[in-house]
Amino acid sequence: MNRTIIIATALVIGLIIMSMSVIQLANAPQAKLHEPLQTLPEFELTDQFGNRFTKADLKGKLTIAEFIFTRCASACPVMSRRTAELYELYKNAPNVQFISITVDPNYDTEEVLRRYATMHGATDSRWKFLRHPDISAIVDLCEKGFLMAAEKLPGGHATKLVVIDPNGAIRAYYDYNDVHLIASMKLTLRRLADDFPEVKTLAHKP
Repeated sequence: MNRTIIIATALVIGLIIMSMSVIQLANAPQAKLHEPLQTLPEFELTDQFGNRFTKADLKGKLTIAEFIFTRCASACPVMSRRTAELYELYKNAPNVQFISITVDPNYDTEEVLRRYATMHGATDSRWKFLRHPDISAIVDLCEKGFLMAAEKLPGGHATKLVVIDPNGAIRAYYDYNDVHLIASMKLTLRRLADDFPEVKTLAHKP
């Protein structure tokens, strides 16, 4: 009888440990890398200094993109802080760039975007803050290019960080409030760097 109880208890404990291991594995940071979902269409925006930024500027670089507006008091500050973490993490990797596209161009002038860039620690050309004077162009780019919703802007913009490969194709989406965002993004960028050997300066940090 006692032997049976001991065996049964051991089996239960074993199942609990196995379940906990499965849960931990499921919650661990993972590279959310997909086959190319869509290659972005041609577009033309301008950065915070008035310089043109087009699809050609994605070529040969790994790009993390986000849609924001500077007056946002909810998701955008968090998104930009996460982007700032990645920007600092990859400061020695010039082939990793970041783009923040405003969905509020009437308010977010070049001057406003420059102030926002400074506030978030952007000090070089690796992180650009982009705009288009025609909001319909932003809606088209978001919906038809990035395959994300753009309703009732500026408040209704998508709140994901998007990973774009050196061919200008979308490879991953990340929720801005994903607790594993930074670790998962690092894994994704490493995988892409392996797929694109020309991206040689990517910092492979632990």
